[in-house]
Amino acid sequence: MTEVEFEWNESKLRLLSDILSENVQKYVKLESIELETKTRSFTDDSDRDGVEEEFQRLLNNSFDPLMDYKEHQRVKEEVPSPKKEQFQWLSSWKRVAGKLAISYIDKTSNTIIFRRLQVLPNVLPILAIAHTSPRNVIIIYGKRRNSKEEVDLQTVLRHSYSNIPDGSLQTIHFLTKNLLDLYSQLFSRQIAPSFKTRHFRCLPSLWLHYDILGPILDKVEGVPKPDITDVPLDEATANWVHRKWDNYQYLTYLNRITGRVRQEVHNHPIFPWVCDFSSQNSGFRALNRTKYRLCKGDDQLREMYSREPSHHVPELLSDIGYMVYRARVEPKENLCRHVRRKWVPEEYPSTMSRMFQWTPDECIPEFYDDPSVFTSRHPDMSDLQYPDFVSSPQEFIKWHREMLEHEEVSMNLHRWIDLVFGFNLSIENSKNSLNLHLCFVEKNRRRLRTNGMVQLFTRPHPSRMPLNYDPKSDSYYLQMDSFGYGMEKQKNDSTELRETDEESHQQIFQKIKKIRRLRHKTYFSSMVSLIEVIAQIVVAPHLAGRFDDPDHIRHCLRQFSYRVPVNYRKLFDFLLNPKQDFPDCDEFSFFVSVCLNIPTTISNFSEEFAKCVSLHSLRKLDVIPPFSKRAQLLLIKELDSLKKSIRLCDHMETCVVAAFRQLLEDEEACIQAVHKLMPVITRSLSQSALEDLINPMIELIQCETSVKLLDRRFLMHVSICYGTHTFLDLFLPPIVEACASLNPDRSVVAKESIMWLAKRYGPVICAKFISSNVLRIMASCYEGFELVGLDQAPKSVFGVVLQGDETCSRIESLLSEIVLTYSVTFITVQFLPFCVDLIEQFHKRPSVQLEPGLVSVFRIVELSIRSMSDHQLMNYLEEFIIQKVIYRVLTILLDSSFQFSTTRVRNIIICKVCQLLHSITQKIGTENTRIYASQPFKLIFSTFSEIYDTNEELRIILRKRSPENTLYEVPLFMVEDVVDKFAREWGVPFLSSFCDDPAFLIPFVSNAASSSPNMPIAHSPPSTFAAYSLGGMSSGNRLFSLSASSPVSSVNSLGGLSLCDSGSLSSVWCARISAAVCGVDNYRFDHLSLCNFTGHQERIRRLAAISNENSFVSASSDKTVKLWSIKPEQDEIGCQWTYQNHNRSVHDVAILADNSIASTDGSLHVWDPFRTTLLAQLEWDSSKEGNGGNIMRIENVDRHILAAICSLHSTVKLFDSRVGGWTCELKVSPGPGLTRSLTVRDNGNKMAVALSNGTLAILDARNGKINALAQTNSTHTVSVNWLSDTRLLVCDADECGVILETNPRAHIVRKLQDPVTAAVITDNSLVTLQNGSMLRVYRNSGELQIETKIRPDELPGTPTAVLPLPLNCSYLIGSSHGAIRLMC
Repeated sequence: MTEVEFEWNESKLRLLSDILSENVQKYVKLESIELETKTRSFTDDSDRDGVEEEFQRLLNNSFDPLMDYKEHQRVKEEVPSPKKEQFQWLSSWKRVAGKLAISYIDKTSNTIIFRRLQVLPNVLPILAIAHTSPRNVIIIYGKRRNSKEEVDLQTVLRHSYSNIPDGSLQTIHFLTKNLLDLYSQLFSRQIAPSFKTRHFRCLPSLWLHYDILGPILDKVEGVPKPDITDVPLDEATANWVHRKWDNYQYLTYLNRITGRVRQEVHNHPIFPWVCDFSSQNSGFRALNRTKYRLCKGDDQLREMYSREPSHHVPELLSDIGYMVYRARVEPKENLCRHVRRKWVPEEYPSTMSRMFQWTPDECIPEFYDDPSVFTSRHPDMSDLQYPDFVSSPQEFIKWHREMLEHEEVSMNLHRWIDLVFGFNLSIENSKNSLNLHLCFVEKNRRRLRTNGMVQLFTRPHPSRMPLNYDPKSDSYYLQMDSFGYGMEKQKNDSTELRETDEESHQQIFQKIKKIRRLRHKTYFSSMVSLIEVIAQIVVAPHLAGRFDDPDHIRHCLRQFSYRVPVNYRKLFDFLLNPKQDFPDCDEFSFFVSVCLNIPTTISNFSEEFAKCVSLHSLRKLDVIPPFSKRAQLLLIKELDSLKKSIRLCDHMETCVVAAFRQLLEDEEACIQAVHKLMPVITRSLSQSALEDLINPMIELIQCETSVKLLDRRFLMHVSICYGTHTFLDLFLPPIVEACASLNPDRSVVAKESIMWLAKRYGPVICAKFISSNVLRIMASCYEGFELVGLDQAPKSVFGVVLQGDETCSRIESLLSEIVLTYSVTFITVQFLPFCVDLIEQFHKRPSVQLEPGLVSVFRIVELSIRSMSDHQLMNYLEEFIIQKVIYRVLTILLDSSFQFSTTRVRNIIICKVCQLLHSITQKIGTENTRIYASQPFKLIFSTFSEIYDTNEELRIILRKRSPENTLYEVPLFMVEDVVDKFAREWGVPFLSSFCDDPAFLIPFVSNAASSSPNMPIAHSPPSTFAAYSLGGMSSGNRLFSLSASSPVSSVNSLGGLSLCDSGSLSSVWCARISAAVCGVDNYRFDHLSLCNFTGHQERIRRLAAISNENSFVSASSDKTVKLWSIKPEQDEIGCQWTYQNHNRSVHDVAILADNSIASTDGSLHVWDPFRTTLLAQLEWDSSKEGNGGNIMRIENVDRHILAAICSLHSTVKLFDSRVGGWTCELKVSPGPGLTRSLTVRDNGNKMAVALSNGTLAILDARNGKINALAQTNSTHTVSVNWLSDTRLLVCDADECGVILETNPRAHIVRKLQDPVTAAVITDNSLVTLQNGSMLRVYRNSGELQIETKIRPDELPGTPTAVLPLPLNCSYLIGSSHGAIRLMC
């Protein structure tokens, strides 16, 4: 990668000066970089006083903390203000550039001053200030930004219900800390701006950037013209109610203050459809329901609400609806992007009535004010047809506008406003009106929301005054007041302090403060404006789209004071009571931090994260060449800062996840970022935060240049981080696809990693997920059927070499390693059936996509015959390989009724099948070929003889055929090559035995003498695999002698056992592989023992498995916890490691996300078996020195948090592995009773705790809120398990287990047969051990699937613990004698 990109230096500044002109657009291109610019001109319309004031704020240097009282007095007595210096436009900008260390260009005086860029964490970086004329200014901000990277703060606050969910105090603290740091950064430079929300930009990480020159540019632009949005909401509502505004004007106002802008696909203004266009004066729609509800019906909306996430309406104006409405004026590219990729203009509604009937979306204002939307710009799309009772688009717009203002609409429009902008958007009210929107309930959204619904009204909207309203009646004024839309202004309660003749010390002090404010009014106004910004963040849901309005902010603080956090009320008193003592401006930031009690965790995180943001801004501004050493040094520092931030993030995961996503999308940083940060991300972030990173990480793995991300070290972190299920479903497919990459390095690394995964996960998971995907990907090697060399037409049957052969050979060797590692069972029950299935698919429906698969089939068959022993090969040869693969393919190839994409492709496939036939004959010999493999040869030669004939001169000519003959005309050179090849190896007499007409061979054989030597076979067996001769040694152990003629029929034998030789695996493991491949129902138990685990001496209390199901831990009464690995090649397995620090019987064990292990013998031990270190050891109450009770049960809440209960307490404690100690204690029940058992669901959203008094408490582990209390008869509960969102299994030591339904109140749904000694829930089943050594498995629906008794000869002792391994379709069972068996 070259380092010559773009670097901000003096030469670049001079180059920029040369290309600047007076008519600079929004962006200016400097070399290959687009720089964002803002241009303003100082004209007569500019606010001169405002501009001077803003310059004074930037250039102010008046602060002197040592000013004494005499100077205050002198300032107070000076009546005339000091003379202002004459305003100098250019010199003021030059001083600003110098103070802010910004490069400066003045083309009027040929002045160029270069300054090295300084980046402040919370200030928007600026490269240069330039003038091209005496009255203008151009601000160059830097590289053009992606709109997704920064959002204006007002948009973030409009959608605060998603961006600051539930008024998250942590998020508010973080944003406030941003503002205080910004104030400190500017105050240290004697800058005191007037902060406004419109000048802030918010990064996806919620980091705020302030445009420090924004206020000046606004003043230069001039006093804004009066706008409809300047009117307060209650006044606008009154104007509409009293008919001062029409419906169109009011709807436009509501859309504007909710941030809806025309031409924005996802945030366009919404207007109601008011009629169905069936007639000129009727056909009004119901406005008390949304168009979506009218179109879909109530039943469908209720059905949608029953699904997760529960909602009724996805959106009122979708991007598809918007584009269809504007189909006649939008470019075709936009329509294909949003509506349908394939351009089919006939599918777009052609009339307004059809449009109304088709769409579930609301209308757009263009249908009320823009006739151009009817005229099509596309030649193949007709104009949008208007109703017959109007004659032109202009007349339709006029008529439609009149319908909008119709009295029928006016008297019902308030109901529609309630649904779209009003109180029916709130979650409580929307449920009754079937109007709950997806944007309000969308879970785990990590990106900033920039579109969606915005609620303006919290009460029902008043109806409009009727036309026949009697002015003498006050009914509507009373209605307005009752709804809270009265127009009376609040009285100013401020009163002047009375001056007395004798002033007290307090009054003198107040005067000193007042004088100080006069002297430093710029700083004090800056502090007030900063508090106003903080207030707008806190009360954002109630601002109703009115930002930066001081009176409205104070009104909201008074009206919604109950929504203001307690810490912030004292701060906002400075706004509501301006006469109280204000903190000094140099102490303001510290004062506010103390006043708000911002946690040190937030402060520490913000300070560290500021370094990360600054370094990222500096690197992305392109002031340093990408991929240069300096850029790499900055990147390393940035990653170190982000790494520390992740460790400190606590509840601010949104920030670090967004920052990490930015790095993943950065070509320069992505590889280093994932390698350096994945370990700390695995240990620190929650599951919901990790899920947000899945898509960008998969996209990164799919990138052809990302070789390092296929390395096993990275994949290890990913598999631990996301768990085996997610890894196999989402991450494994792109890794397998990388094996077929044309990049050799990428392909080799992917192949090695997949083999490592196959060994890591074991044979069953390998068969279900890995080898099956590898087989499918082989076909992609041959897409395009490109031959090696320039000539793409095959010239010789046995000399055809495809470009994909080399890549395919790597995949082939991968499959061979899997077979050699585990068993030939993979070939007999998976590889060969896969080939047969693919051929059958092609036979039923030939397609271009399946053509490369036929070539891959030949490679798989060739691999199989090399890997199988002679005995295995001969059992599968005739009926399977010859009949179902080769002969079946030849019947397709030689029948012209089967269509191929091109004749060339068909010829190449014929060449490949002939090569496979030759390989088989080489393997089995001539006599076995005649006995077992004669059919393909007979078909080939009979086809040749029907196509070609010889004349009297023994010249080969085409035979005349009837039109009904569908034989494919095989090229003559292919016939000659095949005959010549086998005639030379077998001799003519033997070859003629396959021909119905041996005379056919005479002209070909006679030419053989003059033909060239045989071409080498295109691909021969790899040297690592020996070619077996008949009667030689078998490649595997001979466990069975095959007598069955059909290998496929043997798959469904005992346990799916395949009657074939296995490699290093036992016959039972081969049966497991067969069952997994064949999709045998997991709900079966055949009493087969796969492995024995020996080492414990006493009762097994608990079993817990790592997500890969290849390792597990066991807790025993012998005071030990052991770690085991499942090794399929061994029948008797010893433990990997033993934890021996427990002093008593171990009660419970759990595995955390980072594979550390927590166990309890009364005290909690957290340890890492892979580093053999103790991480934490805790008592329930350390102050009581072990007498505080025994910790009896622990349960995972999420990836890092454990819940624990104690035998002598009625509370639940939470342990956080990131902190290394207890984090909180939750009160379970207000009544008496000790905790006995607990269970957790949905990452702590639901926790159920059983108490000794029979009470069952259901609470939220995230906040400790008790959601329900139920009384049961179980007083000796041994375990509680969630079966579903509302159902629980409660197991008592003396009573039969019961299934409880908790909604709407607790009641017994079902009682199990016996008392339950152990129960485990998997994704779709309940596994229990019950009295009498009974193993029972239930589906989640309650249906009994397995009921069997564990016999003593299978497991010594009584079963005491069970753990299902769903991926491996097996069960771990522990006994009272300390034995553990893996059974299936």
